[in-house]
Amino acid sequence: MATNVGIGYSVNKDSFKSGVECISKAIDKAGISEPDFSMIYCGRKHNPKEFLNGVRSVTKDSKLIGGSCFGVITNDNLGYDGYECGAAVIKSDHLKFDVFVQTELEKDEYAAGKSLGLKIKKEIASDYSLLLLYDSIKSNDPPRLNYATLFSKGLEETLQPFPEIVGGGLLSDALFAVPCCQFFNDRILEKSILAVSISGKHTFHSSIIHGCKPSSSYKTLTKVEGPVIYEIDNQPALEVIDKMLGPDHGLKWKDFALYITLGLNLGKKFEDFDYNNYANRLVLAVDEKEKALIMFEPDLKTGDEIQLMRRSIDLNYVTEGIGDIVTKVKNPLFIFYIDCAGRVKPFSGGLLEEAEEVQNAVGDIPLLGFYSGVELAKIRGKLQPLDWTGVVSVIGE
Repeated sequence: MATNVGIGYSVNKDSFKSGVECISKAIDKAGISEPDFSMIYCGRKHNPKEFLNGVRSVTKDSKLIGGSCFGVITNDNLGYDGYECGAAVIKSDHLKFDVFVQTELEKDEYAAGKSLGLKIKKEIASDYSLLLLYDSIKSNDPPRLNYATLFSKGLEETLQPFPEIVGGGLLSDALFAVPCCQFFNDRILEKSILAVSISGKHTFHSSIIHGCKPSSSYKTLTKVEGPVIYEIDNQPALEVIDKMLGPDHGLKWKDFALYITLGLNLGKKFEDFDYNNYANRLVLAVDEKEKALIMFEPDLKTGDEIQLMRRSIDLNYVTEGIGDIVTKVKNPLFIFYIDCAGRVKPFSGGLLEEAEEVQNAVGDIPLLGFYSGVELAKIRGKLQPLDWTGVVSVIGE
C-alpha cells in the first residue's frame, strides 16, 4: 500500500501561472502524474477564476477544495502579502477522499450544518475524519459573520457518532473588506461550507495551540442578546472591560474590537489552568452608544462566567504541542494547519512568526496551512469555534 503527498507554494502576480506553479510543484514532490485529491489556497490579490483555471490545467479531474485566504503556510514558506498560493496533493491506493458542499450558509447556519451532515451521512457510514472550510463572511458592508457555533450544532446533531473533525473560516483580509471565494471541484462559490472526508485505514489526531491565558477573575455576563454583550456583573460591558484593563491601558473603546478576548472555561472552575478546557471568544466590534461588546459568535449567554484573556504565543508550547501529537502517529503523511490571522507578526506584536516555529517542529512531514478568521476543533468532545488559536491535525496511515 502506498500514499503519496506533495506540497507546492508559489508567489506570482499572474494568477493563472501561480495556479500552474503551485500545483505542479506539489505533484512533482509527490512523484505522481495526477492526484486523487487536491487542496488549494490563493491570496486575496489573485483572480480566483484564473487561479483555478491554472490549477485545473494540470490536475484535470481530481477532487478539489480550497479557497482564498489571508495567507499560506508550507514547510519552507509562509506569506500574507496577497500573492502567495499553496497546494497539497494526495494519491493513495487505500485511502479515499470524498468532497461535499452546502451552499447558502448565510441564510441559516444551523440548517446548512444539518444539510451538510445528511449529505455526508448518506455517503459514508463510519470510520472517517473530516476537514471543513467555510466562508467566514456573511456580508462585507456592514461586516457580518457566519456563525460557526450554529452550523456546528446542526452538523453534530446529524453526524452521530461524531467523527474526528477540524475546520477553519476562510477570510481574505483582516478588515472583512474583500469577499472570500471557495473552490469546490470546478466551481467557484461564496457563503458555503466545504468538507473533505478521509476514509480507509488511517489515523487522525488534532491539537489546539492556544495563544491566550486568563488575566482576570471570573465575571458574570448579566445581559446578552445574540452576539451582543450589554452587561457584565450588572454594569455596562465596555465600562467593565475598561476597568479590568487597568488605569494606564491607553486604549479607546473602539480599539477593543479585534483586541479584547474573553475566555469560557469548559472545565472545572477552580482547577489548574488547562489550555484544552478553554474556548476563547474575540470581540468583533463595539457599540459605544450602548456600551456593548459585539462578539464573533452568539453562543455566550446570560449567566455565563467569563475571564479576560491575555494574549501570548508561547513558542515552547508550540514545539511541545506539535511534538506530542506527531509522536501519536506511527506513519504521519500530512499535517494540516489552521492559524488565526491575528497571530501573524504585524498583528500579534511579536518578534518572531509563530508559524516559523510550527515549520521547525513538523520537520519534513508535508505541511499545508492557511491563516483563518475562526478555527474549529473539538473541546471535551464537542466542536467549538476558537479565536486566537492554531489547530494542527496530523493524518497518518
